[in-house]
Amino acid sequence: MPPKAELRPVDKHFDEYSLVQKQFTLPVPVLCFAIVLTLFGLVTFIWALPFPYISFLGRYNGYVNWASFLIAFSIYYLLRLSPLVSYVMLFMLFAFSYGIIQLEGWQKTGGPELWLVGLVALIVGLALQLLTYRSFNFNRRLGLLLLAPLWLIVSVIKKLNFRY
Repeated sequence: MPPKAELRPVDKHFDEYSLVQKQFTLPVPVLCFAIVLTLFGLVTFIWALPFPYISFLGRYNGYVNWASFLIAFSIYYLLRLSPLVSYVMLFMLFAFSYGIIQLEGWQKTGGPELWLVGLVALIVGLALQLLTYRSFNFNRRLGLLLLAPLWLIVSVIKKLNFRY
């Protein structure tokens, strides 16, 4: 019998999340919505945090913010796990960035503050996810919160029959 191929880290994370998924209390579509809402809220809230003026950036100073670093770190981490997963996350974050820029425009015309929209989305998304993970202890919940976006992207990739 040939030796079993060793699983890549991305497969280990996906399998770990998929095993505990059977114990979730809310349906999977609600969980997927909660994951996307949490990620959008996190990026929006961090985008709204004030960023210091850096003189060497010159006219590009307004294009760099704390969310840029979050996006770069997450894409780098996912790229090391699986290039296709990182590309899907990058396109998802581009869509979030477009939405955030639209929210900034709405804020300038009298809409709600960007940080408030991000905070509300983050709290609602986290509340839905924590309801889903309520049968686990705190450390396990935190681990599941961190694995959730990866699980969502890999699930979509598997449904589309792509190799990741």
